[in-house]
Amino acid sequence: LSNWSGTHQVVTQSMFSPATLEELEALVAWASRSRKKLRPIGSNMSPNGIAMNETGMLSTALLDKVLSVDVDAKTITVQAGTRISTILDELQRHGLTLANFGSVREQQIAGWTQTSAHGTGARIPTVDELIVGMKLVTPGLGTLELKPSGPTAKLFRLARVGLGALGVVAEVTLACVPTFRLHERTYVTNVQDLRANHARMLQTHRHVRYMWVPYTDTVVVVASNIAKEGAVAQPALPESERVKPLLDLLRELDPEGA
Repeated sequence: LSNWSGTHQVVTQSMFSPATLEELEALVAWASRSRKKLRPIGSNMSPNGIAMNETGMLSTALLDKVLSVDVDAKTITVQAGTRISTILDELQRHGLTLANFGSVREQQIAGWTQTSAHGTGARIPTVDELIVGMKLVTPGLGTLELKPSGPTAKLFRLARVGLGALGVVAEVTLACVPTFRLHERTYVTNVQDLRANHARMLQTHRHVRYMWVPYTDTVVVVASNIAKEGAVAQPALPESERVKPLLDLLRELDPEGA
């Protein structure tokens, strides 16, 4: 197995893929009795290879069902292996979405939250803070229903970003928000100007991300804010126009290769 970026590889002795909560519970109980190490793995996108283990690994890929959507409470409950794309598609049918998510939507929800993934935006919480309830299968205490208040509150706060070390996440309930549109602006700047304006950018825009072009002083900035009511998306530019600035930059950097 290799992680998404190809920086870590492993050959594991055993890979388990439970398809039901009961199978997951039985597997964790067996591993505890047999003193077998299991590392839960989602889409394997972490650059540090945290989910990899030579002895045994547990994939949540088959635990991929949307269990319920509560439109009034603005929550969705899903199994651990449900992909972000599936969650967003289901929420869209109900006029809801998530407050924050990254540009890649193929992560599984358990791995996404257990590693405290994030999109962009200094004033927007990381994705683990969207969790309002979770079900955790543990080797010592069995299956636990964790909530932000009551007797399980302390463990709930720890388990939201448990890195797979406190148990295997079986289900997650997420807080949602009404669907919204973003107005995105993409432009090019240089490193000096970006450093001078960085703090202001973070406070001005809901989302902002930078993409430095290696071996140049060029930085691509993508800034997004909630669009005004009634705003209509503009048609996308033809591909030839979209890639022209990049092609011009490449020709400037390498005239002979261009």
